[in-house]
Amino acid sequence: MRKGGVDLPPTPSAALGSVPGVSSRHESRRRAPAPAEPDSGPVLPAVPAQRAVWGRAPTGSPAGPGEDALGRRLRGRLAAAPAAARYVAVLAMLSAAAAVVLRHTVFPLLSVNNDEGIYLLHARTLAEGRLFPPAPHPAQSYLPWLGTVVDDHYVLKYTPFVPAVFAASLFVAGSIDPALAVIAAAAVVVTYLLGVELSGSRRVAALAATLLALSPLVLLQSAMVLSYLPALVLLQATMLGVLRGRRLHRAPPVLGAGVALGVAAAVRPYDVVLLLAPLAVWLLVTSAGRCWWLVRWLVCGLAAPAAIVLLTNAAATGSPLRLPFALLEPDDRIGFGLRKLYPADGRHDFGLTDGLSSVGDHLWLLGGWAFGGVVLAAASLAAGVRRRLSAPAAMLGLGGLLFLIGYVCFWGAWNAAELWGGIRYLGPFYMVAVLIPLVHLGATGCAWGAAALVARGRRLGFAVLVPVVAAVVTLTVVVLTGAVRDNLVLTGNDRELRAMLRRLPDRPLVFVAANPAFLGHPTPVTANGPDLDDPVLYAVARGVDDLTVVADHPDRPAYLLRLAPAYDRSPGSPSTARVERLAVRAGDRVAATVAVPAGATPPRSRSARLVLTAGRDRLSIPVDPRAATSLTFTVDDDGLGVDDLALDDDTGSARPGAARKPAVRPTATVVRGGRGTSVAVTLYATDRRGHEHAVDQQILPVRLAAGRAAPDRGGPAVTVLGSVGQVDEVGTGARPPLRVSLADAGAARGGDVTDRRGGEVTQSTRRIGGGAYVPSSTSSPGP
Repeated sequence: MRKGGVDLPPTPSAALGSVPGVSSRHESRRRAPAPAEPDSGPVLPAVPAQRAVWGRAPTGSPAGPGEDALGRRLRGRLAAAPAAARYVAVLAMLSAAAAVVLRHTVFPLLSVNNDEGIYLLHARTLAEGRLFPPAPHPAQSYLPWLGTVVDDHYVLKYTPFVPAVFAASLFVAGSIDPALAVIAAAAVVVTYLLGVELSGSRRVAALAATLLALSPLVLLQSAMVLSYLPALVLLQATMLGVLRGRRLHRAPPVLGAGVALGVAAAVRPYDVVLLLAPLAVWLLVTSAGRCWWLVRWLVCGLAAPAAIVLLTNAAATGSPLRLPFALLEPDDRIGFGLRKLYPADGRHDFGLTDGLSSVGDHLWLLGGWAFGGVVLAAASLAAGVRRRLSAPAAMLGLGGLLFLIGYVCFWGAWNAAELWGGIRYLGPFYMVAVLIPLVHLGATGCAWGAAALVARGRRLGFAVLVPVVAAVVTLTVVVLTGAVRDNLVLTGNDRELRAMLRRLPDRPLVFVAANPAFLGHPTPVTANGPDLDDPVLYAVARGVDDLTVVADHPDRPAYLLRLAPAYDRSPGSPSTARVERLAVRAGDRVAATVAVPAGATPPRSRSARLVLTAGRDRLSIPVDPRAATSLTFTVDDDGLGVDDLALDDDTGSARPGAARKPAVRPTATVVRGGRGTSVAVTLYATDRRGHEHAVDQQILPVRLAAGRAAPDRGGPAVTVLGSVGQVDEVGTGARPPLRVSLADAGAARGGDVTDRRGGEVTQSTRRIGGGAYVPSSTSSPGP
């Protein structure tokens, strides 16, 4: 064995990490032990010695013959395990514990990466024995984040393999904690085992496992219900099984590698292709006479995951070859050009410079989010230049470079880095797979470099190594504490929001004014379970369908949740959330008010306008961007017209609520292809450069009676679901600017008005928390 290697035992031991003598070139099938070097550590005993240890019965053992034999075997295996393996076992247990602790302290309500909600919902659905969450009518009102409606169920964006792990944990233990612990421990163990295959040294492999376990990126990801850390485990398991099976000429490791490869390809196919392509080519070129043997067993292992993918694809998309990832939005794909995350998303022009900047941002952060990131990169480069790497390790390094090049073309990394910015406090999670070559090659380079320095003199070695290690530890502590602090702020905002919603009485129905129109975004608090029977039921505020949802749940009082436009986008973003009581009003005409406080538009706005849209009718009303504005509009069955608008009088009139016509006549236009009856109220602001953008929007659900022209029509002409007052508010920062609420019953000119609040006729009001008046439900259900 070359310099820096460690002699290994000639035959495998069942203890953790005790592998047979490893050839640094991975070419020989022989299993002879390599000679030990002075810095190689203790040498494992030969097999006969192990059997002799196992055969010695401890004196005075009170156990029976069966238990005594089992105890002897366990003690013998533990005694035979090398020190590095025992250390890694302890490290794996600590990593598992850290994952659970971080889960309950930093991410008890999930993180602000809302993809967690997708995996958890899928896991809960699988644990209940269903492949997809059911989609009740109206399906779009309960749409989960990045889900789409197919027939009578929701199809979520990702394949079911990672959710199945958490589903098993939920089914067995009723919690996802065991799954998190197993994944975290498996990441450490498989890193160690692969490190032994790549370097031939258990000490180097243990160092690689330590570097991985102490990385802030891994620590935080281990507490999240996401695919990045499971994919890391699967990628390393694939390489481990192929290399070990090839070296020993044994089929089971290769078969297991095929299973891991199939699952990894289903979970993160792009990562698999980029990272493993160089190693796959090297295996095909160097496995003369055994190439087809490897391929045969790999394909056998691939068969089961491939069959599952084909079947689930067919059930989800109607085609076995179409993944659910592209079902929601075809423009969410690899490559340059116009990209979208969901159908209502604006088109983002993603180019080469954007890809380069996003990869650069990820790598910059990885320098601190990987334990010793910069040092490991330099050590990896030095080890490669000095030819201290085995051939598989060199191919792994090439795979890491190919991964970075390939991610220049992946717009999702740019979205996370530039448009959202979540990688700054959740870590560069798209680079989790890069940790594989970084820790393995970096560990080899660090071990070789440290040995070379110490060989030149202990004082020189310690003079260099101690400051480097201290700097690495300091940087890691700073990054980790900063990340924990930022995420605790975000979690604190969600805790306040959840507490406010749980204070609402009588199993409330909460409509979320979300943009985009998904539940579980921008906060995981507003996500439903698969059976839609949680104490608080959430629905997307969409328009006329809201009236159907209210009618379907007459026993639940209805509320509207409004969030600040940039709620929890970052730790410094606004976190204001307010709850308003909803009521159903019906009649020939229903009046509603729109209030815009002073300073609702950005500070340097040149002008502003309110736009009311109902079907084909659109009214635009100029407003002062620096002054408060309040107007009343009337909803009837003849469309939205200029005569339906009036500005509230603020001149101190003796008649409260008196109205006047706008000083500037509103502009009425026709919307081509406009549909629907609900009124969308949008506040626009124009900056000094003349660029107009939407500041806020709120939808007032309106239903018009069919066949109004018929003289014998029954029921009210207009039915409206609107706010009747604020109930509670939490958070800090800017508030949602718009307030659209129902006016007093007398404000509707002419015709009778029936008031139904929360779907029920009300006769009185009662006070609930904070002095706000909300209706008291009394009798029959509303429409």
